[in-house]
Amino acid sequence: MATISSPIHSGYTIINGSISGSSSSKIGTWMEYKVVSQSIESNTSKIRFYVMLATLSGSYNVYANNHSGTNRGAMSVTANGSTIYTREKNGFATGTVPSAGNYVSQYDQGYSSAAGVPFLTILTDNASSESGAYGEYTVTHNSDGTGSVTLAWSGDCSFSSSIGIITGSATISLPTIPRSTTPSVGTLTMGSASTITLSPASSSFTHTLRYQVGSASGTIITKTASTSVSWTPALTLANQVPNATAAVGTLYCDTYSGSTLVGTKSVSITLNVPSSVVPSATYTLADSNSAIATKFSAFIQSKSKVKVTITASGAYGSTIASVTTTINGTTYTGTSFTTDFLTGSGTQSISITVKDSRSRTKTVSGTFSVLAYKSPSVTDVAVFRCNSSGVASHTGTYASVKLKATITSLNSKNDASIVIQQKRKTATSYSNLKTWTGSYSINGTYVVGGSLSNQYAYDIRISVSDYFETVYAYADLATADTIFSIRNNGLGLAIGKICEQNKFEVGWQSEFHEDVTFDGDVSFSSLAWLRDAIFPVGSIRMTTSTTGATTFLGGTWVLWGAGKVPVGVDSSDSDFSTVEKTGGAKTVTLAAANMPSHNHALSSGTVTVTAVDGHTHQASSGTYKVGSGSGSSYKYFTNGGSTGPTTTGSGGGHTHTATLSGNTGSKGSGTAHNNVQPYITCYFYKRTA
Repeated sequence: MATISSPIHSGYTIINGSISGSSSSKIGTWMEYKVVSQSIESNTSKIRFYVMLATLSGSYNVYANNHSGTNRGAMSVTANGSTIYTREKNGFATGTVPSAGNYVSQYDQGYSSAAGVPFLTILTDNASSESGAYGEYTVTHNSDGTGSVTLAWSGDCSFSSSIGIITGSATISLPTIPRSTTPSVGTLTMGSASTITLSPASSSFTHTLRYQVGSASGTIITKTASTSVSWTPALTLANQVPNATAAVGTLYCDTYSGSTLVGTKSVSITLNVPSSVVPSATYTLADSNSAIATKFSAFIQSKSKVKVTITASGAYGSTIASVTTTINGTTYTGTSFTTDFLTGSGTQSISITVKDSRSRTKTVSGTFSVLAYKSPSVTDVAVFRCNSSGVASHTGTYASVKLKATITSLNSKNDASIVIQQKRKTATSYSNLKTWTGSYSINGTYVVGGSLSNQYAYDIRISVSDYFETVYAYADLATADTIFSIRNNGLGLAIGKICEQNKFEVGWQSEFHEDVTFDGDVSFSSLAWLRDAIFPVGSIRMTTSTTGATTFLGGTWVLWGAGKVPVGVDSSDSDFSTVEKTGGAKTVTLAAANMPSHNHALSSGTVTVTAVDGHTHQASSGTYKVGSGSGSSYKYFTNGGSTGPTTTGSGGGHTHTATLSGNTGSKGSGTAHNNVQPYITCYFYKRTA
């Protein structure tokens, strides 16, 4: 079969056909085709083709003129089985071999003159001139822009037994036509504008942009002709990732040509949750003692405990992971708790840190006011007998009482009562001599009594009371002075005072120059001097009982240091530099840096096998045979027909490598460990007055 390898028309592709008849080795038929244009808008390709007949080997002269009423020279072309070209003329001729730069056609001279010249019969010759002697066909591509077409031709060139029917066909793959537009977009942040860039294959295309993030979807813009689209992803998309700071979604671009959907392209997108999306918290503070709150409408130092209630909320789907609050020098966890008694006064701070499931945190800080409070106090007490004018007289029936009393006013809402009281030494209850109500401070000397018999000694008590507590100061009012007194029943003796009891009494200050031995109990009318000597204000006392603990030895005591271990002040250490500073934790979660240096068994990596010297490997005898048969595509390992052992040949000195995979496995849970030393509990009380 004669074929041609170079086209007559430059840039065209050849499809060689076939001819029946004895001259098929010299005469050939072929088609030359070319995609001359493509329409992006229409998604089509236009193909131009020529069908030709000529001598392609040596010289073969034959001609057949046009004759009406005969099929000789008839030819038609089909595309995918449908006729797209039918030759309107008849006749053909061959001569010598034509080429692109050396041929004549029926447009140049008649068929009868073809002998001995490079004659080319153009079978697509319906046009009146050679420049139009071709056929054209428009192919519609697939929706994705790909396309193909099967071109075929057939003709009747019967000429005795030398030439018969000509045929040819081929399936042509066409260049893909750009179709759907792929959108381009950078990093996206929810709530912030970003630009989507479009580079369409045709300026006439329009685009609809859509998105899908989790279960949320929406349309950004519909059938826009713009190549730059601004998009602000909604903050509500953060609801799709309650436990992460970024969401992964899909951006879809629907490309339209007019009203026809050309296709859809999609790209993956990442949308960051903005740093402004954090959890929130509100809080309320209330006195745990509702009576205090009702009376003072304020928190009171050392008397109020604050009940803290926190409402914490996640943001856009997140949940609250933890709540940590620092108030009154102590850190608490949870959303509801009650502090210990407030130790400070004035403007106090509260700091609440909430963390959500995205590990985002928000710190809410605030202040609240605490009214300064000190327990009632009475000082500078001095008492002596006097007359009604206050002049000292050991026989007087009045008492001169000097005192200084102070009560914290608490915005003038505190109760205030100051009372001078008396009782005979032998009595069990006091009666009032003078009372002040509503006064928060007095400082002076007051003459009281008038019926304080100089024959008896009296206990004078100053009572200072507010809403919370009462404190007392005590003094003695002696009898009239006398050097020596025997009780009227003869059973009592007194020196420096009038005898009142069946006892030995001393009314003067006494000094003993020799040892004194007491065989019985010793009692004191007041232990204030002992209390102040052993436990001055600010002292800490430990006890295992709360009975009478808040008024121990007539002082005012408050619980102190609940759940904490005292540590000595160290001004050189910032952790312990000031008095009553708190810190530390019952549990601790170790960080990697806190763990001792240690190793893990290797379970992944590369292992190099020790190199070996050059060596051979022995193959089993009788296992390998020489193959036989035709058409075999496999190769044989042979032993030259011998049945004895042989070797595979030396591989030379070399190394082998092996790669391990996997990991060492996970150990530990991150649970906090107990940080508490061995302990035994007791009560701590701090003296405040």
